[in-house]
Amino acid sequence: MRVFYAPEVADDLKLAYDWYESRSYGLGEDFLRMAYTAFSELNEFPRKYEEVYNSVRRILLRRFPYSVYYRVEHADVTVYGVFHSSRDPKLIKQLLDIR
Repeated sequence: MRVFYAPEVADDLKLAYDWYESRSYGLGEDFLRMAYTAFSELNEFPRKYEEVYNSVRRILLRRFPYSVYYRVEHADVTVYGVFHSSRDPKLIKQLLDIR
């Protein structure tokens, strides 16, 4: 499996990193570690998580209230977003549609 990332994913990660880092030094690094752990899991077990919207799947991060939204197509995984779990599902769907 190859894992690709929509360009906006970097912005999603940076916003969350900055927020956590501003709360406690090192917490942003912990957040990134959990995100990269999830990305690695997608590489190994891409179909493990259920589809939640239009063939997009979701994996929940450990320790942090964030979800990674991705799609499996043939031998590739594309990550479309990393969003806080309290975000309005309608907004998440809109963001996924334009990414």
